[in-house]
Amino acid sequence: MEEFKIKLQKKIWVYYLFSGICAVGVLLLTIFGKANDGFNATSGLLGELFAISFCNIIKIRKALKNDEMLKQIYIKNTDERNIQIAKEAANASFHAIIIGIALATVIANFISVTVSCTLSVCLAFIFMVNGALSAYYNKKM
Repeated sequence: MEEFKIKLQKKIWVYYLFSGICAVGVLLLTIFGKANDGFNATSGLLGELFAISFCNIIKIRKALKNDEMLKQIYIKNTDERNIQIAKEAANASFHAIIIGIALATVIANFISVTVSCTLSVCLAFIFMVNGALSAYYNKKM
């Protein structure tokens, strides 16, 4: 359980770093935003990510102080069924994203060749990353 506590403490620091980056991003967009309009969609998204990170920090800090809550989080994170469900969901969403980008590429070809080429390059990049990671994990196992 001590290893899990150390892992959660490291995770808190990652959340602190991410929250700081989001806060700086919102601040910079507010100061140097287009025509100084401040809160646009990007700063709103960064603000939401900051709030989510901050909530996760609070949750983990409470868990580190409460052994029962820590035990529940440990079970949730190490349960093989939950891990398998997360992997299947990630796999299904990956395939849905690939199909969506491929359809968008075909449709964009009728509207704008530039957008179609951009989507094609993004699709090729996704396939290259997927291939590289698949080769890595196949070799590792």
